[in-house]
Amino acid sequence: MIEGYGEELAYIHDVDFGDFARESASGLLEILHQKGLENGLVIDLGCDSGIWAKALTHAGYEVLGIDLSHAMLDLARKKAPKAKFKKASFLKVRLPQCNAVTSIGECLNYQFDTHGKIEVKRLFARIYKVLRPGGVFIFDIAEPGYVTGPNPLRTFSQGRDWAILLEKE
Repeated sequence: MIEGYGEELAYIHDVDFGDFARESASGLLEILHQKGLENGLVIDLGCDSGIWAKALTHAGYEVLGIDLSHAMLDLARKKAPKAKFKKASFLKVRLPQCNAVTSIGECLNYQFDTHGKIEVKRLFARIYKVLRPGGVFIFDIAEPGYVTGPNPLRTFSQGRDWAILLEKE
Protein backbone atom coordinates (compact mmCIF):
# COMPACT_ATOMS: atom_id res chain seq x y z
CA MET A 1 0.00 0.00 0.00
CA ILE A 2 1.14 3.52 -0.74
CA GLU A 3 2.14 5.32 2.45
CA GLY A 4 1.22 8.93 1.64
CA TYR A 5 3.31 11.65 3.24
CA GLY A 6 6.43 10.75 5.20
CA GLU A 7 7.40 12.38 8.48
CA GLU A 8 9.19 15.43 7.05
CA LEU A 9 6.57 16.27 4.43
CA ALA A 10 3.73 15.71 6.94
CA TYR A 11 5.40 18.23 9.27
CA ILE A 12 5.82 20.79 6.47
CA HIS A 13 2.25 20.25 5.29
CA ASP A 14 0.98 20.83 8.82
CA VAL A 15 2.94 24.02 9.53
CA ASP A 16 2.79 25.63 6.09
CA PHE A 17 -0.23 24.22 4.27
CA GLY A 18 -2.65 23.78 7.19
CA ASP A 19 -4.04 27.30 6.90
CA PHE A 20 -6.88 26.23 4.62
CA ALA A 21 -8.20 23.77 7.21
CA ARG A 22 -7.71 26.25 10.06
CA GLU A 23 -9.37 29.12 8.22
CA SER A 24 -12.22 26.97 6.86
CA ALA A 25 -13.19 25.39 10.17
CA SER A 26 -15.66 28.06 11.34
CA GLY A 27 -17.41 28.16 7.96
CA LEU A 28 -17.59 24.37 7.79
CA LEU A 29 -19.01 24.20 11.30
CA GLU A 30 -21.60 26.79 10.25
CA ILE A 31 -22.65 24.57 7.33
CA LEU A 32 -23.13 21.64 9.72
CA HIS A 33 -25.17 23.84 12.09
CA GLN A 34 -27.30 25.22 9.24
CA LYS A 35 -28.17 21.63 8.29
CA GLY A 36 -29.20 20.90 11.89
CA LEU A 37 -26.18 18.68 12.51
CA GLU A 38 -25.13 19.82 15.98
CA ASN A 39 -23.37 16.58 17.02
CA GLY A 40 -22.80 12.98 15.96
CA LEU A 41 -20.14 11.30 13.85
CA VAL A 42 -18.26 13.19 11.15
CA ILE A 43 -15.92 11.16 8.95
CA ASP A 44 -12.94 13.16 7.70
CA LEU A 45 -11.45 11.58 4.56
CA GLY A 46 -7.80 12.54 4.06
CA CYS A 47 -7.68 13.98 7.58
CA ASP A 48 -4.05 15.11 7.29
CA SER A 49 -2.62 16.38 10.57
CA GLY A 50 -5.96 16.63 12.38
CA ILE A 51 -6.57 20.37 12.18
CA TRP A 52 -10.21 19.95 11.12
CA ALA A 53 -10.66 16.95 13.46
CA LYS A 54 -9.56 19.14 16.38
CA ALA A 55 -12.10 21.84 15.47
CA LEU A 56 -14.84 19.21 15.20
CA THR A 57 -14.08 17.59 18.57
CA HIS A 58 -13.91 21.00 20.25
CA ALA A 59 -17.38 21.69 18.82
CA GLY A 60 -18.72 18.44 20.33
CA TYR A 61 -18.68 16.10 17.33
CA GLU A 62 -17.35 12.55 17.23
CA VAL A 63 -14.69 12.20 14.54
CA LEU A 64 -13.27 9.34 12.51
CA GLY A 65 -10.28 10.54 10.48
CA ILE A 66 -9.01 8.43 7.58
CA ASP A 67 -5.55 8.92 6.05
CA LEU A 68 -2.91 6.84 4.26
CA SER A 69 0.02 8.44 6.05
CA HIS A 70 1.28 7.12 9.39
CA ALA A 71 3.09 10.45 9.86
CA MET A 72 -0.07 12.50 9.31
CA LEU A 73 -2.00 10.24 11.68
CA ASP A 74 0.68 10.62 14.36
CA LEU A 75 0.28 14.41 14.13
CA ALA A 76 -3.52 14.10 14.08
CA ARG A 77 -3.63 11.93 17.21
CA LYS A 78 -1.61 14.55 19.09
CA LYS A 79 -3.65 17.47 17.79
CA ALA A 80 -7.09 15.85 18.25
CA PRO A 81 -6.80 13.21 20.98
CA LYS A 82 -10.60 12.87 21.34
CA ALA A 83 -10.94 11.77 17.70
CA LYS A 84 -10.46 8.27 16.31
CA PHE A 85 -8.16 7.73 13.37
CA LYS A 86 -7.61 4.92 10.90
CA LYS A 87 -4.82 4.30 8.40
CA ALA A 88 -6.53 3.38 5.16
CA SER A 89 -7.31 4.44 1.64
CA PHE A 90 -10.53 6.43 1.73
CA LEU A 91 -11.34 4.85 -1.63
CA LYS A 92 -11.47 1.40 -0.02
CA VAL A 93 -12.20 1.79 3.71
CA ARG A 94 -15.51 0.61 5.15
CA LEU A 95 -17.44 3.66 6.32
CA PRO A 96 -19.83 3.57 9.30
CA GLN A 97 -23.18 5.37 9.47
CA CYS A 98 -22.59 9.07 10.14
CA ASN A 99 -24.09 12.55 10.05
CA ALA A 100 -21.46 14.03 7.74
CA VAL A 101 -18.47 13.19 5.60
CA THR A 102 -15.83 15.78 4.78
CA SER A 103 -12.76 15.81 2.56
CA ILE A 104 -10.94 19.13 2.90
CA GLY A 105 -7.79 20.29 1.12
CA GLU A 106 -8.42 18.83 -2.33
CA CYS A 107 -7.83 15.28 -1.05
CA LEU A 108 -10.05 13.83 -3.76
CA ASN A 109 -7.52 15.09 -6.34
CA TYR A 110 -4.58 13.25 -4.83
CA GLN A 111 -3.25 10.19 -6.61
CA PHE A 112 -1.71 8.21 -3.74
CA ASP A 113 -3.89 5.24 -4.76
CA THR A 114 -4.02 4.10 -8.33
CA HIS A 115 -7.61 4.79 -9.33
CA GLY A 116 -9.88 6.16 -11.96
CA LYS A 117 -13.32 7.70 -12.15
CA ILE A 118 -15.05 4.41 -11.28
CA GLU A 119 -13.41 4.25 -7.83
CA VAL A 120 -14.41 7.84 -7.11
CA LYS A 121 -17.98 7.10 -8.25
CA ARG A 122 -18.06 4.08 -5.93
CA LEU A 123 -16.77 6.24 -3.06
CA PHE A 124 -19.54 8.79 -3.62
CA ALA A 125 -22.13 5.97 -3.72
CA ARG A 126 -20.75 4.50 -0.46
CA ILE A 127 -20.86 7.91 1.19
CA TYR A 128 -24.48 8.37 0.12
CA LYS A 129 -25.39 5.01 1.67
CA VAL A 130 -23.78 5.76 5.07
CA LEU A 131 -25.13 9.28 5.53
CA ARG A 132 -28.07 9.44 7.91
CA PRO A 133 -31.14 11.36 6.66
CA GLY A 134 -30.22 15.03 6.42
CA GLY A 135 -26.49 14.21 6.39
CA VAL A 136 -24.04 16.12 4.22
CA PHE A 137 -20.90 15.44 2.21
CA ILE A 138 -18.62 18.49 2.15
CA PHE A 139 -15.54 18.45 -0.08
CA ASP A 140 -13.37 20.65 -2.23
CA ILE A 141 -11.50 19.81 -5.41
CA ALA A 142 -9.04 21.47 -7.72
CA GLU A 143 -10.59 21.66 -11.14
CA PRO A 144 -9.32 22.66 -14.58
CA GLY A 145 -8.31 26.33 -14.55
CA TYR A 146 -7.31 26.23 -10.87
CA VAL A 147 -3.70 27.06 -11.73
CA THR A 148 -3.50 30.39 -13.50
CA GLY A 149 -0.46 32.30 -14.60
CA PRO A 150 2.77 30.66 -15.71
CA ASN A 151 2.55 26.94 -16.27
CA PRO A 152 3.89 25.39 -14.14
CA LEU A 153 3.20 27.78 -11.27
CA ARG A 154 6.04 27.72 -8.73
CA THR A 155 5.95 28.97 -5.16
CA PHE A 156 8.60 28.82 -2.47
CA SER A 157 8.05 28.54 1.28
CA GLN A 158 10.45 28.11 4.14
CA GLY A 159 10.45 27.72 7.88
CA ARG A 160 13.17 27.73 10.49
CA ASP A 161 14.24 24.16 9.69
CA TRP A 162 12.81 23.46 6.21
CA ALA A 163 12.26 24.81 2.71
CA ILE A 164 10.00 23.65 -0.11
CA LEU A 165 9.50 24.55 -3.75
CA LEU A 166 5.95 23.76 -4.83
CA GLU A 167 5.14 23.35 -8.48
CA LYS A 168 1.54 23.21 -9.79
CA GLU A 169 0.45 22.54 -13.32
